Amino acid sequence: MSFFEDLTLVYNKAIKKTLKNIKNNPVILLGPIFYGALYQIAINIFSIFIAPTLGVLSGFLLPIVSSMILSSYFSMLSDVIYYNRISFNNFTRSFTDYFSSIYSVYFILIIISWITPMLGNLPVAHLFISVILVVLFNPIAEEIYIGGNTYTQAYSKCVEFLKENAFLWMLPFILYLLITQVMGFSIAQGLMMSNVIDIPLGNFQMSPLMGTSNIKAIIALLLTGVYAIFRGNLFTILNNSTRRKRAYMGEYYDD
Repeated sequence: MSFFEDLTLVYNKAIKKTLKNIKNNPVILLGPIFYGALYQIAINIFSIFIAPTLGVLSGFLLPIVSSMILSSYFSMLSDVIYYNRISFNNFTRSFTDYFSSIYSVYFILIIISWITPMLGNLPVAHLFISVILVVLFNPIAEEIYIGGNTYTQAYSKCVEFLKENAFLWMLPFILYLLITQVMGFSIAQGLMMSNVIDIPLGNFQMSPLMGTSNIKAIIALLLTGVYAIFRGNLFTILNNSTRRKRAYMGEYYDD
């Protein structure tokens, strides 16, 4: 099977599953809007009330709240990807389902964020490092809530995954960035290293005041919701797989 035949096979399967997930669970598209709002509220509270008091320690506390928010969102995504349904019966518990896994990954990013200033005030160097991190560890969210990996293992598994699937995985991400760029959002904003874990959540802030910028942000977040589900389905197809294996099991991916 040629590379382009494999690409068509994989993307068709991921798109079909994504459309089915959205049809049965349209509320999942609101995930980035709901959890993104919680995320922004948490950041504002920390910036105004906690950071001035605790200083550098707040750098460890904010990821605790962020990890809880992402944990709940990842739990919803997991339900949709695995079972094609969303259950709110355990909504409260969802904030802790993936908490330790997410925070262990955040912890390493915190250490990296402390090291990068040693390069001096060089925005280009910082952006370069962020791009490297986002590329190397792009599927880290899926490694957490689908692969079940934590801490350094999550990072190593990302590299291992991309060795076999770099083009198939990164092409939709690049397309996603280009679409948001056309909508007026900066590509550089999507490449900052703080966004590695929360790529499925997006990074489009809404203002309390209604306006054109808010409409764009809502559309971008809905697009992110679609992309997040597609990423999850794409990961389940590519993970622990190779082109040769997919060719052998081609009939499975045609359903």
